[in-house]
Amino acid sequence: MNSQDDWIISSLLEDLAALALANDRISIADLVEALGARGFGPLLVMLSAFLILPVGMLPGLPGVVAIFMILIGGRMMTGETTLWLPARLRRVHISGHVLAVSVARAQPAALWLRPLLTPRLVALIEGRIATRLIALILIGTGVLIFLLGFIPGLPFVLSLHVLMLGLALSTRDGLVAALAYALMGPEIIFIWRVFT
Repeated sequence: MNSQDDWIISSLLEDLAALALANDRISIADLVEALGARGFGPLLVMLSAFLILPVGMLPGLPGVVAIFMILIGGRMMTGETTLWLPARLRRVHISGHVLAVSVARAQPAALWLRPLLTPRLVALIEGRIATRLIALILIGTGVLIFLLGFIPGLPFVLSLHVLMLGLALSTRDGLVAALAYALMGPEIIFIWRVFT
């Protein structure tokens, strides 16, 4: 797709919108194929946005997103740059209409974020230590969402730092990664209060 805006998040949303408009039902395999060439960052943006936007209300979707997070974390831990999906997960479908609505709601936020995101403090997101730290965070978050995703609001809360890490990886912005790490503190307190 030829895009008038080559910023990675804008082009991500444009590709998702085109996919949604062209199909009533969209398989996970189609989504990954459309976005996977950009790396794990945009995939994490999409996955976490699914839990924040209307599409996240679909039954079972938090569990699917959680499995994705675990798979991406596992691939990052081993140094892989592409995502492998089991056949059963590849066949999961979502509504094209719901995806289109979600993309439309995300576009104003993307426009607002664009001037704020820039390559800086890249050591916080690149290199073996940073990559493995992010991988561990994704695996841990995925496990929590998979096990506790039935608690109202929990998938939304846990998706916030994943969204920020996805943006950081997509734009090589280590400051956003640092904010994501800091955000995990309040999230942990929230989870602690839920269970105490």
